[in-house]
Amino acid sequence: MRRLTRRAEEALLGAMIFRPEALPSMRWIPPGAFSRPDHGALWRTLHSIDFTTVARNDIPAAITAAVARIEAQGIRQILTPSRLSQLAETCPDPKTAPLYAGMTLESAIHRSVEHAGEQLRTTARQTDTDQALQALDQGDKTRQRLASLEAAWKTAPETVRNLLDTNPEQTVAPVPRTERARTDVQAEGQTVASLLYQPGQMGEVTGWLESTDFSHPQLAAVYRAMVTLDERHAPIDPLTVAWEAQRHPGPNPSEQVLAELEQAGMCGTAAYTGSQVLNTAALDRLDAAGHDLRNYARHPGLPPSALIGHAEHALQPLAADRERIHHADREPELASDKEPAPPAPVPSPELTAPQHEMEI
Repeated sequence: MRRLTRRAEEALLGAMIFRPEALPSMRWIPPGAFSRPDHGALWRTLHSIDFTTVARNDIPAAITAAVARIEAQGIRQILTPSRLSQLAETCPDPKTAPLYAGMTLESAIHRSVEHAGEQLRTTARQTDTDQALQALDQGDKTRQRLASLEAAWKTAPETVRNLLDTNPEQTVAPVPRTERARTDVQAEGQTVASLLYQPGQMGEVTGWLESTDFSHPQLAAVYRAMVTLDERHAPIDPLTVAWEAQRHPGPNPSEQVLAELEQAGMCGTAAYTGSQVLNTAALDRLDAAGHDLRNYARHPGLPPSALIGHAEHALQPLAADRERIHHADREPELASDKEPAPPAPVPSPELTAPQHEMEI
């Protein structure tokens, strides 16, 4: 992909050196769309020259003189007269310049989406749990970035977009992550143990805490069963939870896990620890969104419109997380002066926290 990108950029630059009269029709390609600083600098330089006043035979000298005025010495040393001549000579067909420009812009969109995904992952992994809501702002900024990329793509001529914006032949899906990036199994165990000890707290968390927020499958199963029982106004205890859990797909809680949760005997902390579970899960989903953006961007089969559409879809869960965190913060039981209870023993070895995700 990088090699083809470079060739497309060189073909576009060569076409403009050969036919500089076409430059005014190429203003929809910004200098930042180029993958190399020397390419971007040359593109900017070419647009700074008024070629209507330059004779055909004087074009190489005019470009060389303009390049000599570039401030960055390293770029001047790259853009030698022989290099400029080479670009013009190796361009496959100067008349195909609009398509080369579209290819250059498409590649830039892929790089921008990949960079946005990396930023999301960095934010998700470096943010403290209690700052999850602020971290989700990065998701909003990414949505705005995608909107800008979509607008930039629409500035390309329709004929170019029709040639490049084709549907992929096969369904494109990102490579799944090997493991979650953020977990807090201790908070998950404390939350479930507290609810099991005092089911009256269910109303404080069911409006915003979901079973999918739990990283440990057995704790998720326990919470899902308790939510179902609470909706039916049924008694909640280890036996009713175990009975209900078997009706749901997925792993069932073992007797050991239920026994250890019952022995924990926590009271009055479900809303506090539950908010930690939610915040941790939100940060993990932020990382998952970044992971998907990065993988979509690296797929050459996705044209710009499809890439942006896939990226927007990957960001959708973040908006729901924002609303649920706001809901949790509004709960009256989450008063700022409420002290959490001492940590409960976390069932082991079945509740061992997962290892950090391996980079793909």
